[in-house]
Amino acid sequence: MLGFGIILPLLPYYVESFGAGPVTIGLLATVYSVFQLLSAPILGELSDRFGRRPILLFSIGGTALSFGILGFANSIPLLFLARIIDGASGGNISTAQAYIADITSKENRTEGMGIMMAGLSLGMILGPAAGGLLSVYGYGVPALVAGAVALVATILTYFFLPESIKVNEDIKVEVKKRKKFFSLGDFRDALTHPEVGLFLSISFMMMFAFSLMQGTFALFSEHSLHLTARDNGYIFAYLGFIGIVMQMFLLKRILKFIPERIAIIVSIVCMALALGLIAFSNNMSLLFVAVTLLAFGNSLSGPLLAGLISKKTPDSEQGNIMGVSQSIGSVARIIGPVAGTFIYSQIGLRAPYLIATAILSITALFSAKSLLFAKVEE
Repeated sequence: MLGFGIILPLLPYYVESFGAGPVTIGLLATVYSVFQLLSAPILGELSDRFGRRPILLFSIGGTALSFGILGFANSIPLLFLARIIDGASGGNISTAQAYIADITSKENRTEGMGIMMAGLSLGMILGPAAGGLLSVYGYGVPALVAGAVALVATILTYFFLPESIKVNEDIKVEVKKRKKFFSLGDFRDALTHPEVGLFLSISFMMMFAFSLMQGTFALFSEHSLHLTARDNGYIFAYLGFIGIVMQMFLLKRILKFIPERIAIIVSIVCMALALGLIAFSNNMSLLFVAVTLLAFGNSLSGPLLAGLISKKTPDSEQGNIMGVSQSIGSVARIIGPVAGTFIYSQIGLRAPYLIATAILSITALFSAKSLLFAKVEE
């Protein structure tokens, strides 16, 4: 995630340096998400069958290769090739989640997911800052440094990461019993599962609402509060900082006082309130309150949903279902920014946030009915 963070804020400027416009920038983001959507469940299934370690090596190595191509690219087609390779090999997060499921008990799984996501947040804080500093040497240099970071991660994985499926030999036995390989029917089976499907649906709605905000926030903050790109960088760094504090230090304490099913509802309500407040933020104080609420809800929901999905999934299908979960998130990240910018331009600058608030409010009511009244077990 550190390597990803290095290039993420610079990619639009890199594309513009080749004479391309906003449509190309959008297509680059879309092609990455589409290939990740297709590959993540397949890589997850392969990790169930052959182990987490080889899939992690393939995924992180593919990221290193893609950043290398990006750094040396001298044409738009090479930029697309780099993003396609990164998307197609992008099963590292879902495979890492499956790895954590292998080595944690159900009691401490959510905490384990939180620690991993804190690492992602840290990468997204340090990465953009490093990318900004390196950009003075040309846009290709940050990409090459990101590739070097991913290569180091690949080497560390090869030498120091043991295979987690060896911890539980029963997983191998169960995987061998499954005759079929991954198919599109696995999406249907996951989404229609009475408990896994519920959490996958909640995850999609939360990611979609967040993407409506993410795709338009820079425009909104510029037009309503006259913030600069640097100001927005500070805001997203603050989001990441809150994520680290929440997931590393506060998550375990929160779950001592409230059950996970209630904490999920709390996180949805916080995000709904936050997005509603952003819509009417006419000063920095109100925006600060809204962003803090948003960071709290978002950093609470991530490990909770990953942990609950994992707990409801058989050990032999952890990679498969985590891959499906990542793909569902990719769908939300594909359509969310496009829908958000369309709503922003056609209806008004507050409209994406109000619609996102409505979506999350309905999701909160649906979740409360399903998790509290139906008494879904944790």
